[in-house]
Amino acid sequence: MNASDALHDIILPSQLNPWPPLLVWLLLAILLVALIALALWQWRRYRRLAPVRAAQKQLAQLRADDRELPRQVHDLLKRTAMSYVPRERVAELSVKDWYDWLDQALPESQRGQWLDLMGNPYRRDSGHGGQALLNHARQTLPKLANAREAQC
Repeated sequence: MNASDALHDIILPSQLNPWPPLLVWLLLAILLVALIALALWQWRRYRRLAPVRAAQKQLAQLRADDRELPRQVHDLLKRTAMSYVPRERVAELSVKDWYDWLDQALPESQRGQWLDLMGNPYRRDSGHGGQALLNHARQTLPKLANAREAQC
């Protein structure tokens, strides 16, 4: 008897399939990328809306019975708009063009009310809309963040 005849063939362990753990790691990697993308999108949105949040805080401090309310609201809206649209495009608008531009952000049923709510700037005793003016400005402010697409 030969010594090599006494040796048996080496039996290798069965090949382990790496696919199930690989699939789990792949899904975790995809989930991680999606979470990072979502966090980045939220952070950019938060930063983009910072001027609107600041304007909303200032708007909340205004009083509806203040005689200077129309000027304060006008200045606040204009400053906020200039945060999103090039300064030259907003600054050169006449009063009517400015109100028309603001109307683009509002639903059709609420358009054309700015002149009535602001009062006549050329008359000394012209009344303004008070609380209605504040509400109208409150509705317009969040929409100014999308004003880049609006025609100026």
